[in-house]
Amino acid sequence: MRKPVIAAVVTAALGLGALAPAPALAWNDQGHMATGDIAYDALVAHDPQAVVAIVALMRDHPDHAAFERQLAALTGKARERRLFALMARWPDDVRGSAYDRPVWHYAVKVVSPWRFVMPLSFGDAERAFRDNLAIARDPKARRADRAVALCWIMHLVGDQHQPLHAGHWMSWTFPKTDRAGTIAYVRWTPGGPTVDLHDFWDGVPSRPGGREAGSDALAAVAEAAHPRPAGESLGPDPDHAFQAWERESWALAKTVAYQDGALAAGKTRAQAPVLPNGYWTKARDVADLRIATAGYRLADVLALVRL
Repeated sequence: MRKPVIAAVVTAALGLGALAPAPALAWNDQGHMATGDIAYDALVAHDPQAVVAIVALMRDHPDHAAFERQLAALTGKARERRLFALMARWPDDVRGSAYDRPVWHYAVKVVSPWRFVMPLSFGDAERAFRDNLAIARDPKARRADRAVALCWIMHLVGDQHQPLHAGHWMSWTFPKTDRAGTIAYVRWTPGGPTVDLHDFWDGVPSRPGGREAGSDALAAVAEAAHPRPAGESLGPDPDHAFQAWERESWALAKTVAYQDGALAAGKTRAQAPVLPNGYWTKARDVADLRIATAGYRLADVLALVRL
């Protein structure tokens, strides 16, 4: 998400007063676009008619002109694949517009032993996925609405595979939670620049080359390292599957992002400690796997939407 209001919404829900929102993407542009690329590749291989139907429906998207400007130099399969990438990114592109839905991008719960103090989940990702899937699958719905719903489905599946869009930390250091990592600061190297933990996870899968080339490179690496598992299916209930994906991310937030509480983080940038040895490598591996997995699962969801 681009400059979302995770921190503000969680803070308000806890009755803590208004605080400025903190940056929290999930993933950044490259991560979302790579998820769209991987979903496209999977559909071309297993359900090419779904690709044809989605491309046709997107001609009725209310932001069609913006997509066309970004696709103007492309033709054929390259154009279709980039369209899927842009669809997955679109809900971040329209922040501040009438299509902006800040609380749809996440559903976070406390992952620390303090979760008994705050057992609630904050964010509407589950409801948003359910509602948009219903719109996309409704043949009586306006085609423009179905196209918007498809973009949100693509984005939400990517969002909820980012661990810090499912879990955050609560402790004596962060008694009001670390707001999905947005106020927990770490440092790359001794004396080096600081970053909040959420920003770190948003960007850890990014590759050199900018938005388009980087996302293509990320998709290629993720697909090569993590081929589509044989036998995995969406099952009869997409909502149940989506919730299961969230639980996976929640567990990864606990065990990997926060290292079961062993990860030290500062409450201010000046207090930011250096990340432990091996943390970046582990995070990059997990992020690549989650992006690949999200892409394959997204293809299964899109195959359900018979247009």
